[in-house]
Parts: sequence; C-alpha cells; structure tokens
Amino acid sequence: MAVIQYRLDGRMLHGQVSNFARSLNIDEFVVVNEKTAQDPTQVMLLELAALNADVDVVSPRQALELLNSSELDDYRVMVVFKQIEDAVELVELGYEMDELCISGMYASDRENKVKVEACLFVGEQDREAFRFLEEHGVLLTHQISPEYNKKRVRDLVQY
Repeated sequence: MAVIQYRLDGRMLHGQVSNFARSLNIDEFVVVNEKTAQDPTQVMLLELAALNADVDVVSPRQALELLNSSELDDYRVMVVFKQIEDAVELVELGYEMDELCISGMYASDRENKVKVEACLFVGEQDREAFRFLEEHGVLLTHQISPEYNKKRVRDLVQY
C-alpha cells in the first residue's frame, strides 16, 4: 500500500484536503474517527465530498487492520484523522507513521484552546498528544494547502 500522506483535519474532507488529494493523485481516502464511522449520514457526505476517490470511514482499530492488510496495495492513499486523539490511538495500537500533516485543528466555544496559526488551535491535551506522537517517531507538520509553506509544529507550539 502506498500511504502518500497522513493528515489531520477536523472537517475531514473538504476543499483544502481535495486540493492536496489532487496534487498527490490520491484515489483512496481512509478517514479515521470512531464516531463518524458509526454515522451513516456522515459517511455518505464524506463519500460525496471525495469526488473521484474511494472512501473508507473507520475507527482507529479498523484503520490498523485496513492499513496493515494488502487491500489498499494498488491505491494512492491519504489517511485523514478527524482528531489528534484518533492518530494517538492508532499509534498506541502499534501502527507506525513517519509524518502527520496537521491542516485543521479547531476549537469549539467550550474548549480552552489558543490560536497558534491559521487553522491551528491548541490546548493542553493537544500538546500532550504532540509529545506522545513525536516520542513515537512521528514528525508533526502544519500545512493548510499545497500553496502554503510546510512548518514544523514544534516551531509553532511549545510542548
């Protein structure tokens, strides 16, 4: 399997992610979030948003099985996490990834998060997740779309 990019975006599949998908010739999305995977309406909307690509919407545990299988060997895959916790859970399950590109971490009114950069709002739990992922060999980068320069999250956020 050729996972071309691991990406985190709270909105999952939308215009900016589609720009990356086109530039990387992605033909399969694996969207990782347990709650979304259990919502048939959300799954249908993600399939519509993917345009000409296939979509699998799975929990982190299902993602582990799918990504370790040969089912996606012939595809150019983008793995999209809805939340940083989804990426953490997948790594806790033993999955290894080299880089996670964070394009959209947002804050609701109920969350105590600070805007660090465009589309990057970070709270203490996020910092803990960043530490965990880096300790497990994951390079964290921030890039909204292909036109923006990629930045290391460590250069933007202290954790």
